[in-house]
Amino acid sequence: MYKMSLMPLFTAEAIQEMVQLLGEKIARNYKFDTIVGLLTGSFVFVSDLCRHFPDPKIKVLFIKASSYGDSTESSGKLDVSLAKDLDISGKKVLLVDDILDTGLTLQGMVKFLQEKGAAEVRSCVLLEKRARRKADIKADFVGFSIEDGFVVGYGLDCAGEYRTMPDIWTLEPET
Repeated sequence: MYKMSLMPLFTAEAIQEMVQLLGEKIARNYKFDTIVGLLTGSFVFVSDLCRHFPDPKIKVLFIKASSYGDSTESSGKLDVSLAKDLDISGKKVLLVDDILDTGLTLQGMVKFLQEKGAAEVRSCVLLEKRARRKADIKADFVGFSIEDGFVVGYGLDCAGEYRTMPDIWTLEPET
């Protein structure tokens, strides 16, 4: 069993400031035509982030990719769904995920999008945890770097719970 930390790791205000900074940085440095958000964890982040891009013609698509299931540990196996009709051939894609942890999901999704014909894929994550990295991959745009720990809120979950909280919290094992 887990309990939430006593204080949020990042408040809603700090998150919104970072999302704005990321949006502005991406808009200055990468001209893309399609956002691909990874469900389910990134849905809040993608929604807030895309409001900071000046081009109203950018397409926003979602696919489901997970290696966690209902666990707090990655299985190491990437499960991709909802991508049957994904048309990104020749597109410059911004791949958006909530967290870069082991790197297996991001690495697998970059390869998947390239195989689907994307002309270019760059990645953006709200959170990155370097301590648990298993794949040799870095995100092109990163919000916050965090220490090892399981985080929830702002779309991030534990077995489907905690997604609706506006802040990001750490879950700690109950003693």
